[in-house]
Amino acid sequence: MFTRDVKSILGELTASRTERKIFMVLDDHTLQYCWPVIRGFREVPEDHLYVFQPGESRKNLNNVAEIWERFGALGIDRRSLVINLGGGIVSDLGGFAASTLKRGIPFVHVPTTLLAMVDAAIGGKTGINFRGLKNEVGVIRLPERVVIDPVFLKTLPANELLSGYAEILKAALIANAGLWKRIAPNSLPAPEDPEWEPLIRESVRIKHLIVKTDPDETGLRKALNFGHTVGHALESELIKSGQPIPHGFAIAFGMVIEARLSVMTSGLPARQAEDIEMVVRRIFGPMPELFNHPERLIPWMRFDKKNQGDRIHFAFLPRIGAVEVHHSLKEAEILKGFQQKIS
Repeated sequence: MFTRDVKSILGELTASRTERKIFMVLDDHTLQYCWPVIRGFREVPEDHLYVFQPGESRKNLNNVAEIWERFGALGIDRRSLVINLGGGIVSDLGGFAASTLKRGIPFVHVPTTLLAMVDAAIGGKTGINFRGLKNEVGVIRLPERVVIDPVFLKTLPANELLSGYAEILKAALIANAGLWKRIAPNSLPAPEDPEWEPLIRESVRIKHLIVKTDPDETGLRKALNFGHTVGHALESELIKSGQPIPHGFAIAFGMVIEARLSVMTSGLPARQAEDIEMVVRRIFGPMPELFNHPERLIPWMRFDKKNQGDRIHFAFLPRIGAVEVHHSLKEAEILKGFQQKIS
């Protein structure tokens, strides 16, 4: 749900059951910049707050076990509520911990980054990284509520806004050609710009419709992975090499390569692939140097959860505003996509 008064909404959500114990998961950044926005919606004991250092590396089994241990010792039960205040890492970690503790504690997401508002907090996916693989262990479990307030955009650095904007671009590319035409020529709105609300609403609408149609990701929901097969491989390899980039940047660059592959496989007009690459380069900068060595990315793609057999699965674009799932390519075909310069 959307609101311009997140504190009041959280107060209303918890007021009807005053006996319900409230627990919270947040990171150091959201403790400093976002917790003051909602503090006082209800009395929450300080030891009911699990605070961890931000970063993708923190989304691991050790931190999940710490949440289980902390909240379990404080008497959490299935009538309790976990509130995850933060970005995608917080919603993934907190959602997974709540979903698995006592076979499922109800939870609410309060996304504070643009990426979480339009993607990570929507759709019920939770998970942690394992064996060096992103989101390798997780469950699909819907939160009780997702409360979105654009006020938190003012707390974000520019790179965090850019990271979330990649998912808005993706939503337009797979499902709304009119939205793509409207936003592709433009620069990012300022954090306080009212234009963010309709952009977020439309992105959430697209994802919600897809998730509602295919909650278990057996078909249409794979459309949301456009850009992610290459993007996750890029992200994983850069984390391994000690040169991480924001998640949304990796997905944006991944969409460029997967648009090239769409030209080869799905009939995407070359001119539209050129348009996608031009927009990504303008907003996110030059393509990663690692794309000159795509063989280093193939091993990560092999671990993708969508794969079957020796072929790597993708969602491709037949045209901007439409998407096809269940495409699969062999490694040699993928490497050709990296080499094929369209612009």
